Amino acid sequence: MRHFILGIFILLTVLIFASGCTQSSPASLPYTMVVTTQPVVTTALPAETPPAPVITSTPQPVVTIIHYTVPTKEWKESDLHMAFKAPQDWNVTTRPLSQPEGSPGLVYQTDLVRNNVFYIITYPMSLNGDQAYRDSFRSWVPVPFQTTVTINGIKYDRFESSGNGTSHVGYVVQKGSASDLGFASVLVYTTDDVSRPFDKADFEKVISSFTYFTSRDAGSVTGEEIPLVR
Repeated sequence: MRHFILGIFILLTVLIFASGCTQSSPASLPYTMVVTTQPVVTTALPAETPPAPVITSTPQPVVTIIHYTVPTKEWKESDLHMAFKAPQDWNVTTRPLSQPEGSPGLVYQTDLVRNNVFYIITYPMSLNGDQAYRDSFRSWVPVPFQTTVTINGIKYDRFESSGNGTSHVGYVVQKGSASDLGFASVLVYTTDDVSRPFDKADFEKVISSFTYFTSRDAGSVTGEEIPLVR
């Protein structure tokens, strides 16, 4: 009996020892934690568009050119049977031009604006000078634009040459439109279209008023007599 109990004891001892060798308590096992790291996703922000530069401009002064109109005055040349209207502050005069000895008749120049800016040449149509004036105007540079116009019953060949801010304009009275005294006229002006932009319009108004009158009408023509200077 003692031997039987001893055998059981030994058997239990062996079983317990074997169990201790093959199993480990959870507390005695090394603890391994598996950590799963999620990848960090970096989202790139859209690049900011730099603000457009603010462009500031300095306002430029506006130059306003005012055209002061002057009341007109009536002028007449009783000896030459011509009349026109011009600004009242113009100093209008007529003078005879020197002619080669033996030339028939007198030639006159009526100065409206000094220094040959605007003037009228009046000459006897018998001199046939109209063609010479046409040829002279056709030599202008640039080549002039030529037209035929009728103003107050007078027919003209008109020439206009414009370039580099300057205009040259000439009116040649045709033979059939000479005055009853046999005089014809050439009206000529030059303008600076930059510094005197209104001259052309003003001069054309004077030309639009130019007219001849007859001996019968001379007494009824109004206007101040153009002084004759020598």
